[in-house]
Amino acid sequence: MNCNVDLTRVKAPLLFEASKEISWSNPKLYIKDDLRTLVFTGCYKKGEEVKSCRVVSRSRDLISWTVPVPLESECRPEGEEGKDVRASESWSRFSWASAGVCSANALWDPQLHMYLAVYQGNRPVNGTDDETEGSIGIAVSRDLTHWQSFLKDHPTYPGHGVIYEGDYYPAIPFSEYIHPEELPAGEKVFDVRDFGAVSDGETLSTEAVQAAVDAAATCGGTVLVSGGYYCVGAVHLASGITLWIHSDSALCASRDLENYGDALIGCVGAEAVTITGGGKIIGRGEYFVYLPQNPPLTVPMEVTKLPPFLYDPMGYPVDSIRYTYRSRIRYAEDRYAEGLPPIQRPMYTVWIRSSRNVAIRNIIIEDALDWTLCVDCSRQVRVRDLVINGNRHVANTDGIDIMGSSQVEVDHCFVSCADDGICVKAPMKQGHDGINIEDADAEMGGTEQIHIKDCTVVSVMNAFKIGTETYFDIKDITVENCRFMLPDIYPGTVSGISIESADGSHIQNVQIRNIEMDKVCCPVFICLNMRNKYGFLNDEDREEKYYGGAIENIVIEHVRAFQTEVPSILTGFQTQENGRVIERRIKDIQIRDFQAVYRDNKEDLDIRNPVYENVRDYPENNAFGDVPAYGFYIRHAEGVCLEDWEVIPRTMNTREAVVREYTD
Repeated sequence: MNCNVDLTRVKAPLLFEASKEISWSNPKLYIKDDLRTLVFTGCYKKGEEVKSCRVVSRSRDLISWTVPVPLESECRPEGEEGKDVRASESWSRFSWASAGVCSANALWDPQLHMYLAVYQGNRPVNGTDDETEGSIGIAVSRDLTHWQSFLKDHPTYPGHGVIYEGDYYPAIPFSEYIHPEELPAGEKVFDVRDFGAVSDGETLSTEAVQAAVDAAATCGGTVLVSGGYYCVGAVHLASGITLWIHSDSALCASRDLENYGDALIGCVGAEAVTITGGGKIIGRGEYFVYLPQNPPLTVPMEVTKLPPFLYDPMGYPVDSIRYTYRSRIRYAEDRYAEGLPPIQRPMYTVWIRSSRNVAIRNIIIEDALDWTLCVDCSRQVRVRDLVINGNRHVANTDGIDIMGSSQVEVDHCFVSCADDGICVKAPMKQGHDGINIEDADAEMGGTEQIHIKDCTVVSVMNAFKIGTETYFDIKDITVENCRFMLPDIYPGTVSGISIESADGSHIQNVQIRNIEMDKVCCPVFICLNMRNKYGFLNDEDREEKYYGGAIENIVIEHVRAFQTEVPSILTGFQTQENGRVIERRIKDIQIRDFQAVYRDNKEDLDIRNPVYENVRDYPENNAFGDVPAYGFYIRHAEGVCLEDWEVIPRTMNTREAVVREYTD
């Protein structure tokens, strides 16, 4: 770190504020050694009398400035004189500069090792721009492009950052995943503090961090985040850099929605990028959603009850397990019919888009804005020793999403989140629930060659999931040696293993083995339907995909599941259109060496005949109502083989172990 001044103590951004009696203008900066001299014009008002004169103020530490006094002569102050520079747009975000900025003057400051700028900010008098009054502000920059303006973070929704007991999983074994790490010798290091970043967690440092990234990109250097917490909006990573967040430090998301595009940390169209260091990326997700209807449930439910079928998103009646967990979720939309507008939050906390050769390791991502880590249309991505510590009730905060990508490895990660833990997708376009991505119509594609191993997932929704966005094909997926659980809040994880094709995708060649589950409601859910969320590209595409895709060649083996609550469901679908019966079957599913034990509470069953065909709705295991089996309900399927399996039901069980309908 080269900066010799503690920027957290700098008197900034406002040096001299206008008042009813005084207005300031036309600042000019001079520096000699460590003495900064500021010359500017003071306009003094007393009744109808107005006087103007040039005044001077001085500082040696940027913390204390002398009271402005009239300049005794027209002599030029000692030292080098500042040059006029272009004003930063960020400066006009201050209330005292809301009518615009002018007279920006900057000079290299040898003590700061940065450029120091002074400028005139104007604000309206009496609520009109016809008359303005001026104040004097300062900013710093390393490159005259990215300015640290010392703007404080102001939450768009200041009352939203409430945390309840049960929101966060309290027993994450951080030391098993995160370790102290020293910068390798010989690295070209670009410390964000040398670019004006302020480590108080409240001063916006986006421009300073981005300046460090841009500088590192010129030589394949390392951006060092050390010495505290830095508040940032959208930061864009570049090819060849390493983002190194030290274990005592973090990049914290601004709580102001104006500071974002699509992501907090974006790595778009880049190569050879690493994120590491043992520190944190903090999304502050609670500030971008509304408060829930109910606080987290920290005691077990006495009765397990499902909605009769998914006739509404919440899952009524109110005593169903679906309604129980959904009423505790914090949404960015008005899911509780309170007349609230949608919150247009960024979709991604860390976004790897159209990139290759990316490594994410030894890092913590906490309290996601929306999706936590998204690997999107990228290849050769390695994720290891990652801890995701999310608020388990902030809607849509998936842990790791992999979509349209290939050659992705996720190894030895701990994921705690509200939505799907590790999720493989292949959508036609990006976005969800009204969130619009800037390049949502950019070319997407299939997902293949994904390897997930030695991960622990604590999830309210689905621990591992293929789906739901499934337009392009998905193949060659391996998941092994993983643990899925929800130990401390209720009801349990919605499902442990979920494989869903809803929008035309052909899903094939999936190997899942050596899985342990605890307090996971549904161990296995495999579902093919024809939701067709995205529509179709053309008539030929419609003809091919309209009646759904395919799920085939799936092997699930060596599974141990404890305290389950509902049966596993494996189903295709049947529907009738234009007098024609259409059936689509899942095929060639092998489940072997499988053991599951129910939580021995009560169950309230309402088994309907026939069981609901969830043809066009969101596929979820609790969307079918109760089924007539306690172990496996298999429907519209061929080549489903169960081998060496046991499911121990509740004491009060009245259902058969396995029921097959419309199968070979």
